[in-house]
Amino acid sequence: MSEVSIRSGPRPPPRLSIVIDNYRYEQFVARTIESALEQTVAERVEVIVIDDGSPDNSMEVINRYADRVQVIAKPNGGQASAYNLGFQVARGELILFLDADDWLYPDAAAEILAAWVPGVSKLQFPLDLVDVAGDPLYRQVPRTLQDSEEAEQLMRDWGAYGSPPGSGNVYHRDYLRQVLPLDEATWTTAADSVPVLLAPAYGRVVSLPRALGVYRVHRPREDQALVFNNYTSSMRTEFLRIMAGKQAVVRALDQLGLSHAQPLGLAPWEARTVVLCARFGGEEACQAMQPSPAALVRRAMFSILRWPHMTVSRRLATLAWMFGVLVLPRAQAHQLALIHRRSAGVPIPPSAQSAAARLAAVKSWN
Repeated sequence: MSEVSIRSGPRPPPRLSIVIDNYRYEQFVARTIESALEQTVAERVEVIVIDDGSPDNSMEVINRYADRVQVIAKPNGGQASAYNLGFQVARGELILFLDADDWLYPDAAAEILAAWVPGVSKLQFPLDLVDVAGDPLYRQVPRTLQDSEEAEQLMRDWGAYGSPPGSGNVYHRDYLRQVLPLDEATWTTAADSVPVLLAPAYGRVVSLPRALGVYRVHRPREDQALVFNNYTSSMRTEFLRIMAGKQAVVRALDQLGLSHAQPLGLAPWEARTVVLCARFGGEEACQAMQPSPAALVRRAMFSILRWPHMTVSRRLATLAWMFGVLVLPRAQAHQLALIHRRSAGVPIPPSAQSAAARLAAVKSWN
């Protein structure tokens, strides 16, 4: 800890700790910090900003807020190291890890605190999608949210359930104490995977229906990458992240003495990734697909047949998409594959009053 410098402003006792993990996001982090500071119940919130050794001018931006937030500058160690440190210094009963390119709506903390009840390990909520410039895409993630007993059963059978990206999750510190610290070598990116996936095994998961924040999609729509997330374009990396999450779930369930499927199934978004990796991941990715790409593709298709939350028409459409990606000529298969990323999330009709009001507020920040 000798290389970590900490500067803090006034620190009233918080109920919710918002931990902002920043790496090379000097152009975005100010909005993220301001959204945390402008919560309608700011007196019940503490804001911690961890810069993970950014080589850009992030610290110049972050230090503008040093009188109102706790600022931690650390050597670069990856996202898991920032999560581990953030949990160590956070004082709130509840903890939200907010990515430095996302932001929260002003009433997010108030709704979180109003919804929390004893026995909850994680509360989750949808996120509105915006592009890299912050303009609304009129979509939300995830497509579905599962909570309580349903989420636990899905985790035991599939190692996954309907949950938003990292910024849409709030954890009780008693739960985090059981699953942190994270392995910093494994989770240099996508560190949110572990607390998200394991939450149903340690308590109730509660879902709020309304979006309380924004997820920024960095890739332009004309981008040819086949992955949705912002941290990698590598199909192999995305596949290995999924498999590492499965392994983390199995270890936790075994330690808790809870039964689970062997092997765990693949949720639809994971099954689609397996097919994309098998077709477009290249030789290095195929070598990582054990016992073989063909075996994993069969597992993926069988999982689509068994996943409990799909209509018959969507199940057939997904299988047809997977088959087309695998057998069409490469150029046509690639265009078909892009549908997976470009159709991510649930469309929000611009005519919907509640959604329109929120998205207009998004625009006003630009």
